[in-house]
Amino acid sequence: MKRKTSTIHYLFILLSFAVFSSCDDGDVAVQSFDFDNQSLSYCDNDQSILFYVRNSSGTEAVLADLTLNLANLLNAGVLSYELSGNTNNVTYRIFNASADPGYFCSAIPPTSPTVIDELIATSGRAEMLVVINKDDLDGLVADDELPLDQDTDGDGLFDYIDFDDDGDNIPTAFELDVFNTDGDNNPLTNPLDTDQDGIPNYLDPDDDDGDGILTIDEDLNGDLDPTNDFTDPSIGPDYLNANVFLSTPQGAYREHNYQVVSSIDLTLLDLVLTASGREIIKEVLFMGSIPSFLTTTVTQTPTRD
Repeated sequence: MKRKTSTIHYLFILLSFAVFSSCDDGDVAVQSFDFDNQSLSYCDNDQSILFYVRNSSGTEAVLADLTLNLANLLNAGVLSYELSGNTNNVTYRIFNASADPGYFCSAIPPTSPTVIDELIATSGRAEMLVVINKDDLDGLVADDELPLDQDTDGDGLFDYIDFDDDGDNIPTAFELDVFNTDGDNNPLTNPLDTDQDGIPNYLDPDDDDGDGILTIDEDLNGDLDPTNDFTDPSIGPDYLNANVFLSTPQGAYREHNYQVVSSIDLTLLDLVLTASGREIIKEVLFMGSIPSFLTTTVTQTPTRD
């Protein structure tokens, strides 16, 4: 009777150990699964983008191969990608030595280091937080052009993404404190005000030189660029020469460009990694951030009423 009790007792211990060792992280020899404070990197493939993060020793990595529509990164928000195993894949690998960035971006899989263990996601999703910054590269930052919904020339582009704020076909960058005579490198300290009417040229849509002719119409050659029309080169272009009264009415604005810089945070949620009956479950895995992940130039030509 004592022998039987002892056998049952030992069996219970063995079963308890087996249950304990097959919990969330499975019975795979996981080294750490610690990717906190590590840098998120990426490789641009033909049809997808491979994001990866390594642990501090470089011997473990999580790879997320996601099919992205880059046009979706032009707007701030959260993008979600289901991990289907077809178009969006996540893999966890353990290497026998440190894997450098060249390993992940190589067109031909390197022979070294060797993958000694690999688990593949069977379910979960990737969430990408997109933060954008728009800039018209006119020499002013967005905080200089508040409020952000200000549209001085009414052309449908807010000033902070309008490289010609007043709609006179003269870029704002040409009408600020271009000479920097005070040496403070602040483009707003002494912006040009050619006609001394108290309205700086970059916000003066009607008449920069006070001759009664709209600046946009002082464009004799009609190329939508008043800066290259000179009746008297010794004084400057006609739109800054109060003694020239030539008007060539223009019916259009010039082409406008502004940049959209997209930064991202990538997080894996409800991640289930499996291999040969083994399983790792991670409810939340923050892979990291990539500032200025994508820079896009947007071209737009406003309609002049």
